[in-house]
Amino acid sequence: MKDNIFLILGGDNRSLYLGEYLEKQGLKTCYFAFNETDCFQNLNKAIDEADICILPLPVSRDRVTLNTPLFDETVLLTDVSALATPDKFIFGGQLPKSFCEELSSRGVNFCDYFLLEELAVYNAIPTAEGVVNLLIEKLPITVNKMRCGISGYGKVGKALGDLLKAMGAEVTVFARRETTLAEAFCKGLRGEHINSLGTSYHDLDVLINTVPSRVIDRNVLDMLSADCLLIETASAPFGIDFQAAKEKAMDVVKASSLPGKVAPRTAGEIIGRSILPIFKQRGFTE
Repeated sequence: MKDNIFLILGGDNRSLYLGEYLEKQGLKTCYFAFNETDCFQNLNKAIDEADICILPLPVSRDRVTLNTPLFDETVLLTDVSALATPDKFIFGGQLPKSFCEELSSRGVNFCDYFLLEELAVYNAIPTAEGVVNLLIEKLPITVNKMRCGISGYGKVGKALGDLLKAMGAEVTVFARRETTLAEAFCKGLRGEHINSLGTSYHDLDVLINTVPSRVIDRNVLDMLSADCLLIETASAPFGIDFQAAKEKAMDVVKASSLPGKVAPRTAGEIIGRSILPIFKQRGFTE
């Protein structure tokens, strides 16, 4: 069995650390679209030589070009898909629909690793730590005794609740299901139905949203103190009404991709740990 070649194709420092992780697993790893790394000199050669191409998270920020913040040149997604052949396997995070459709039409196998459940579980910790870092930077008070609200109690919400409570914060979880509120209660947190956000005043220092749908609208904002910090950790379509918050002059932080910003090595290794089992299942590794 020949050794497969894994191509790290674009991305930020997470992608470089992902490459290091794969190399430590004994996998033959190469690179393209990085200025200061020993790379292939052109895209054609890079994809031709590779068996597995690993694109960044997110793959693209404009749905047209590959996300290459560490590269001076532009790489079009259409060029990547045009060079991909059925004997290749494409991995990427948040793959654009049009890109997936083009790969499918060419008979190219692909996987959106952003959708992997284990990735979300692993990423909850660096996301929570990133939020705490923002609290320390943005607020003139200690996390200890800080009045923190968390809308949603999924993977990120639970990691946040545990971390903030351990630091002495006063944490209230806002969720819909009674079983979820019971879980929060068993962790020593306060729990309130999410509808209460828009019907009663909440004297919070910060409200952190983890729900990827509109739950913090104008009515909710009217029930918060004017100096309450708002932090959005969810992906589009987001949970906070940014326009309404702007009109009320409230401080809002859109905290996307926190793992890659606060802990790129950990984030890269997380991607590696998440996709390595797929490599093994498909026979890409021994």
